[in-house]
Amino acid sequence: MKLILTAALFALSLPLMAADAPAPRPAPRPANTDTMVVKFKAKPGKSEAMKAFWLEMQKEVAKSEPGNVQYDLLVMAGDPDVYVIIERYKDAAAVAAHGQSAQAKAMFAKLGELMDGAPTADYLQLVSSKR
Repeated sequence: MKLILTAALFALSLPLMAADAPAPRPAPRPANTDTMVVKFKAKPGKSEAMKAFWLEMQKEVAKSEPGNVQYDLLVMAGDPDVYVIIERYKDAAAVAAHGQSAQAKAMFAKLGELMDGAPTADYLQLVSSKR
């Protein structure tokens, strides 16, 4: 009986053991990163303000970060409160310099007023690109 109970408990725990805990997000940025995809959700009623924030940040990045080669702002088709930013940089050093200007730091300080929860981020390394 004890063996059957142990086997049953083991079998019931298999799905729990198989499900890995999700990685914390945003995850730490690996050193070889040149591309980031970051998703932000606006607080209720703050979608337009968040859009304006990211459009202004896009201008700041273009002005102060020469290593940035792509900065796309997208909105989820089915959820206008969710914004996705795709940023690509010429190298990992340019990624490390991202957001370090005084203006960018000041802008990021305001972001908490607009966000509903923490952003999610994926860090990638470009393999190929078609222009």
